Amino acid sequence: MRNLRRLAGLLLALLLPACGSSSPTPLPTPTPCSQSAPIVINGPVPGRGLGRVTLSAPTSGRLDITMDWTFATTAIGFYVVSAGTCPIDAFNAGTCTFLGRSETTAKPRKFSVNVSAGNYELLVAVFSTDDESVSGQVVLSGSTCPAFASAGQASTLAAARGLLTDTTLR
Repeated sequence: MRNLRRLAGLLLALLLPACGSSSPTPLPTPTPCSQSAPIVINGPVPGRGLGRVTLSAPTSGRLDITMDWTFATTAIGFYVVSAGTCPIDAFNAGTCTFLGRSETTAKPRKFSVNVSAGNYELLVAVFSTDDESVSGQVVLSGSTCPAFASAGQASTLAAARGLLTDTTLR
């Protein structure tokens, strides 16, 4: 019995210091979300047209894109490509490499694309025959900012595709 008491006392002496400490462990300070000034986009895109907006990312980050348009029934797609890599004939042939794309029916459209420092284009494709008016913004966000959503690679507008004409949008 005496040995059992000694063993219990020894265990308590060893374990009690591990139960707590006089100073709590500080929580890490979160890194603040950094974002660039928004690039505002407004303008018309003709029916069966492909509008283009030039974008520049001075640092690596994520392009957070919010776009809206007039008619909910318009088949419209938004795409991000490296600058100068998707001429109209390549877009019409379906051979462009999209870094991000959004082809859903949700209005307004919000999606995010991770990018390295460099130059890019936002393409706005109106697959309907009616002219559209689009508006939106693009913000370069740091990695600590919450993303909108990943841009899906599956096309939901494949049936609406056809040949488009090129136009500049700003």
